[in-house]
Amino acid sequence: VNNSGVVAADVTGVGTARNELAGASYGGDKGIFGYGSTGSRVSMTNLVSNTGVVSSDTTGVGTARHYLAAASYGTDKALFGYGLETSNRLSMTNLVSNSGVVATDTTGVGTARYYLEAAGYGFGQAIFGFGNSGSLTNISNLVNSSGVVGNDVTGVGTSREGLGATSFG
Repeated sequence: VNNSGVVAADVTGVGTARNELAGASYGGDKGIFGYGSTGSRVSMTNLVSNTGVVSSDTTGVGTARHYLAAASYGTDKALFGYGLETSNRLSMTNLVSNSGVVATDTTGVGTARYYLEAAGYGFGQAIFGFGNSGSLTNISNLVNSSGVVGNDVTGVGTSREGLGATSFG
């Protein structure tokens, strides 16, 4: 999608076909796709250049999972968070540096869940929200500009899963 909102035609054949992954921008002008399912969960990322070129697969960083969320934070970094590994809901994040390097797993912040969504907001912050923790949730977790995920905030809005989110402003 260009800066006028025009969606380009399909481009096929880069990396492993998969679903239930997440993506975010990093580095101020680049993107990253990560994790997902090929019939089984994968730990795989693909960097996207500032001209939209998707790189080949990079495998093996962090726990393989799907149904996770990703967001930009800081001014130039990203993070992947939460998700589902087999039937285990996860409370796990992976920071992405401003050069696209995915860090190892950080576990234990907030309620483990999947089918949630994330978005950047404000001056370099992000938020994870809603999802499924065994039942529909109305939980959110703020992320500060250093990538630290805050404790659960509950009770805001209708409990739901499988939603979408985007930055605006």
